[in-house]
Amino acid sequence: MTEKGSTRENRTRCPRCDGAMVFERFQATMEVFYAWRCLNCGEIMDPVVAKNREQERNQQKKKAVGE
Repeated sequence: MTEKGSTRENRTRCPRCDGAMVFERFQATMEVFYAWRCLNCGEIMDPVVAKNREQERNQQKKKAVGE
C-alpha cells in the first residue's frame, strides 16, 4: 500500500482526471521513449513533462510568496 502523495501513487494516477496510468513505449520518427499514459483522457507524462510542470509550480509558489 502506498502513502497518499507518494511518488508511486502520483505516477499511477492521472494528474488531469485521476484515472489509471499505464507505462508505455512511444516511437517518433527517429526516437523511442517511455512514458505514462492515462487510460481515461490520454494524458502523457514523461520525465521532461514532469520536470517542466514541477518548475512551473515552484515559480508560481515563489511569485505568490514574494508578493
